[in-house]
Amino acid sequence: MQYIKIPLVLAAVLILVIVFRNRQRVELRAGSRVLVLALAAIAIVSIIDPDIPQAIANLLGVTRGTDLLLYLLIVVFVLTSLGLYFRLRDTDQHLRRLVRSLAIDDAIRKDGPPRSDADLGPDSQST
Repeated sequence: MQYIKIPLVLAAVLILVIVFRNRQRVELRAGSRVLVLALAAIAIVSIIDPDIPQAIANLLGVTRGTDLLLYLLIVVFVLTSLGLYFRLRDTDQHLRRLVRSLAIDDAIRKDGPPRSDADLGPDSQST
């Protein structure tokens, strides 16, 4: 047995514990949790028996098991990047609406509510 496998498996389990330890946070949705579990299982199986990824790679027509894991990692990275991009875009839009609302509230508090032309009288209308 190679002794490097023990800390690698423990690291994969530690990542799972860190991801799932705070159950009150809703940021990690069910699909993401399943994906994390699947990736951790793949990592642990790949660490314990490297012949399994090679057999799956041969079945799928990929030359090496490490190439298959690299392709899987690339797909996960792209999905994670897209998810982060959309989350940041939504947060940016929410922040923009909040800042506008606060600016309007601040202006109303300082100057009072906006007046219409009817409130100003006939002399104040521009020609």
